[in-house]
Amino acid sequence: MTSGVTDDDAPTSAETPPAKAAPPSKRRRYFAIFGGAAALLVVAVCVGGIALINAVDGVVDRAEDNERGVARTDSACLELERRLNRLTPPGAAADARARATAVRNENAAVRPFLTELDQLPGDRDEHRRDWIEAWRQLVDARTAYADALDRQAGGGEPAFFVAPQGQRGKPVVERLVDAGPDSCDGSVRRLAGPDL
Repeated sequence: MTSGVTDDDAPTSAETPPAKAAPPSKRRRYFAIFGGAAALLVVAVCVGGIALINAVDGVVDRAEDNERGVARTDSACLELERRLNRLTPPGAAADARARATAVRNENAAVRPFLTELDQLPGDRDEHRRDWIEAWRQLVDARTAYADALDRQAGGGEPAFFVAPQGQRGKPVVERLVDAGPDSCDGSVRRLAGPDL
């Protein structure tokens, strides 16, 4: 008599028992953790991409502002030279009073140039601010010279133009020529020699 178990029913050594499936709550927890991590990764990539795009846009905008600033500075320098060329140089004046007037006329021609420079974008650019300040120092020295010429014309001591000194003893005129565009060099040299 047989016991009711056949050879077909007995487990064989080659077969493995079926794997236990993870309980549904554990699976949901894994999906939530991995899904959340994936979502955070996507958000981080998006935020990083946006930040990179904004940074690149900022660099491009500053480069465009700089390019426009250089073009406007060149144009302003050429216009300054045109205004100065319409004036009689102080060195051609007959006496000290006429020379003082010629110096003041040239200084008046510089004012629109300085106004134009002040309106350029990029006011955080320290190099440009120093260059504009050097122009102001030159105009101030010329104003002092014109005042000394007026005193000379009234019987005072002879007037002499004293070129201003800038940082670390470097003459302002040198700084204007070195740091500025070539289109300004002629005007700088003319304004630096008001007694010529």
